Amino acid sequence: MLWEAILLGVIIGWLIKGRVKNLNNIELPGWPLIITAIVLQTIILADFHFFQGYLEPYSPYLYMLSFLLLLVFIIMQKLQTGIILIGIGILLNLVVITANQGKMPVDTSRLPDNVAAELAAGTMSPFHTVSDEKTNLSLLGDWIPVWYKDNRLLSIGDILLALGVIIYIPDNMQKKYMPKH
Repeated sequence: MLWEAILLGVIIGWLIKGRVKNLNNIELPGWPLIITAIVLQTIILADFHFFQGYLEPYSPYLYMLSFLLLLVFIIMQKLQTGIILIGIGILLNLVVITANQGKMPVDTSRLPDNVAAELAAGTMSPFHTVSDEKTNLSLLGDWIPVWYKDNRLLSIGDILLALGVIIYIPDNMQKKYMPKH
């Protein structure tokens, strides 16, 4: 959903006469935190899919740490509507993941049977778990269907994060920046 939000944000920015080159002028203090979070999640995925799950006992903690790093990054930014929504989305996802032992609960009743079975077997994702009666804060988990993709569900946090990106990009495409000397 993040890529779709970025694309939609750019399209909206163009439609309101914003300039993509203005995005080059955005100052993002703490940007290495984003890279570190992405690297952590990539390591977890690579270990899950290509190695023998050596990191499995630590994966939930590393996953939560990646969200914490993203939240610290957001706190370091200038307050804008888009940034605030992104931060709330990340926080909601971190809360539900933390409440469920480092995994995002998924309502498998809204997924195709084969996808639900893979998720239940634990062979689909190191980041997700099946939502059941023992799930904490299931309302914050992945349960909202994506209309154009059968095997994709979103959380409220995902939607707020995407909405924040959709607002942030056009807003910054319209900003007039002073040339740097």
